[in-house]
Amino acid sequence: MSEPMADPIPVTLIAGYLGAGKTTWLNAHLRDGVTPGTLVMVNDFGTINVDAELIDYAGERLLKLSSGCLCCSLSDELGTQLSRIGRWSDPPAALIIETSGVARPRRIADMIRVARCFRLARTVTLVDLASLGQRLADARVADLVADQIRSADLLCTNRGERLDADARQRQADRLRALNSTALLETGPSLPTQETSEPPPAPDRGTSASTSNRCPTWQHRPTRARAHGNEPDWQRFAIDLPASLSRSALEAILADHAVGLARAKGFLKADGRHYVFQWSGGRAEWTPTTLRPGAGTLVGIGFKGDAFAALVQALAALG
Repeated sequence: MSEPMADPIPVTLIAGYLGAGKTTWLNAHLRDGVTPGTLVMVNDFGTINVDAELIDYAGERLLKLSSGCLCCSLSDELGTQLSRIGRWSDPPAALIIETSGVARPRRIADMIRVARCFRLARTVTLVDLASLGQRLADARVADLVADQIRSADLLCTNRGERLDADARQRQADRLRALNSTALLETGPSLPTQETSEPPPAPDRGTSASTSNRCPTWQHRPTRARAHGNEPDWQRFAIDLPASLSRSALEAILADHAVGLARAKGFLKADGRHYVFQWSGGRAEWTPTTLRPGAGTLVGIGFKGDAFAALVQALAALG
């Protein structure tokens, strides 16, 4: 007589645009307590999985996916991982997947629904209220951001304190217009220490000191596979020197911000080690210890002259 089939493993998807606060939300959720035996799967867009390194969770229960967007080219890797996990003699009690900021959660949800050992429990989408209007007005990413919001059972907002009450209400109304059924809550506070405010809008030209140099970098920018109205993503991973200046890096990113969506890494700058994050025109430097992949900045942006000039300027720092 065959053994009865075990209950399917519940899966929580964590989605949201680049820099929306997914890793911060996940860490807070883990600290609050999850079902013993929960497995966490983390995907990032870069060659160094910065987000996975920042997760406060037991190593053997943390899986790092490397393909970069939890869609497109990752479908084979994710499907393979789900199949393997389903065959574990001691399968996880639950699964949490933190998606990349460029992922469409509906695609991942469809994969989970056809995986017989799993069931989709909920989709949580993180939203940066302070930049929501900008994202939805940007033709390159508006459809992606809106799709992430529409996919959610829970919308968790961040950075609302940067807006006045009227502006917060307007953004909340926009969320409700996109998704009228999801629960809406305020997320945990995001890091504010050692944060540089966005500078005035810069001249987008390339400086004479870098425009004629032939850049060298660890990984040449690669084009992410486009599907339909997907943004034309470009990625980079560049080794930066230990003598790096915080102000120099911020100036370069600000000068080419129109072509950059997100940058992060474990960097040494001005004699100290930091977790560096750039999103929405803001730089965050959080002191840390020496980390794996230290000295490499990973980033993602949009194909075009601004992105190419950014990579050239960053490579010239070395």
